[in-house]
Amino acid sequence: MVSACDEDRVADLIYRMQVYGLPRRIRMKEFFLNFDKLNTGRCTRVQLGRALDTAGIKVSVDEVEFLADHFTQIAPHIHKPQVVNYVSLCDAVDKIFNEGDMSFKDADMMASTGFSADDMMKTTMTTFVPQEVDDDDRMNHIMHRVATLCKARGIIFKCLFQDFERGPSPSPSRMNPMRGGKCTKSQFKRCLMVTFKKELSEDDIEYLCQRYTTAGGDIHFQAIHNDISEVLSPEPPPFPTSPLHLKPDATQWDHMSLNPVKKIQSKVVERRVRLQEYFADFDPLRKGFCTAGQLKTVLTILNLEKEIDRNDFNHVVEAYSREDGLFCHALFCRDIDAAFSVPGLEKEPLACTPLPDATTTAPGRRNRMSLTNNRRQKINQLEDKIRKRIADRRILMKPMFLDMDKARKGLVTRSQFGRVMGSQLGFELDQEDIALLAGYYCDRGNHNDFNYVDFIKACDPPVEEEEIAMSQLNAPYQDAAPSKYFIEGRKVRPMDGAYSSCF
Repeated sequence: MVSACDEDRVADLIYRMQVYGLPRRIRMKEFFLNFDKLNTGRCTRVQLGRALDTAGIKVSVDEVEFLADHFTQIAPHIHKPQVVNYVSLCDAVDKIFNEGDMSFKDADMMASTGFSADDMMKTTMTTFVPQEVDDDDRMNHIMHRVATLCKARGIIFKCLFQDFERGPSPSPSRMNPMRGGKCTKSQFKRCLMVTFKKELSEDDIEYLCQRYTTAGGDIHFQAIHNDISEVLSPEPPPFPTSPLHLKPDATQWDHMSLNPVKKIQSKVVERRVRLQEYFADFDPLRKGFCTAGQLKTVLTILNLEKEIDRNDFNHVVEAYSREDGLFCHALFCRDIDAAFSVPGLEKEPLACTPLPDATTTAPGRRNRMSLTNNRRQKINQLEDKIRKRIADRRILMKPMFLDMDKARKGLVTRSQFGRVMGSQLGFELDQEDIALLAGYYCDRGNHNDFNYVDFIKACDPPVEEEEIAMSQLNAPYQDAAPSKYFIEGRKVRPMDGAYSSCF
């Protein structure tokens, strides 16, 4: 018969093993594997003491013998000396890991261990008690500063000292047990002096050491970490964001009043695409109708979807849809292709159709601001002043803008335009003048991209001789025509008979 006193003693020994093993995450079964090559689940009494000693559990010889007697198995197939069932011992100790919330709701389990759930919770807490200090206000101030610094810098306080307690190999610098939460006083001071060199003085660090010194003279940094964690929020710091707050813009642009079909037509002419070929994949019966989703797919394939917004897309769908909701792509393609050809041209054989030029694609490439007549007059007067100064001083403007436009897009930013006109070319333009010019030459639908090519054409137009020379230079190659007055050998060509008879 096993007495109640023996059960209490076994429960006390298991409790001591759990208190030691939980913070160190020790699994007892690993220390018995070398003594049980056949995996019988049993070992000898001597091997039980060796395994507990290897695990670091401090038990006396009498306690080892008591545990061996308690866990000894007697059966016909069990032969001495391997009679100690170490698996039952390890299972009793490892129950603290198996319960995630460390609460024992099963009465049989609590009866087997011999202590309650409240006792089990004590295993997760350190037994260290901080020392009393003379000035509690000063200590609270120091702890508050350390907690604030750790939170602001994202520092986990106990991780600063892990090299002194969790080294992979034995070292003379590790004076305390592994994962014991302690380090020497010199190690503690050296680490804090490096991390908080400007924030904490030597007196403050010495005051911390005075409070958290153990009986052996070491510093219990795990207790400091626990005290700091009580006031710090476990939530991660908020991720820095920069929300977009657009300023209200009451500017009226040309695209706001432009028909979205014109936008699509200008881009189709610019890229020389035929919409009918793409709609044919969605209309196998050639009925001339498709769904609105298929229209969006075609525009996405042609990279035309970004040219119109949601309202423009809905306007196009409503304009070419019938009552059942199907989109008439045949009529839509006919209106778009009107820029390439005129319907019914075979009925008028003498009609001349103009080819698409820059004016046809201008609605898709340009998006200017809507200006009043008063503002347009001010822009004309300012251009006249710039044009006169360029003509008087013979200023060459284009190279200055090309230095700013490395990609050769014909655009510079508004600030770059101000620098070129002010510091480089010497025009005395204030911010109001630059704003006037930007109101007309920022033709990309924003207030920043300045079209300096159109600005140069307006303020520094080429003379007629230069235009003729450029047109001749860019004209196709032509062979040299024979002379009307000379023949080979530099002889004078005789006059025709019609002319000679007159004289």
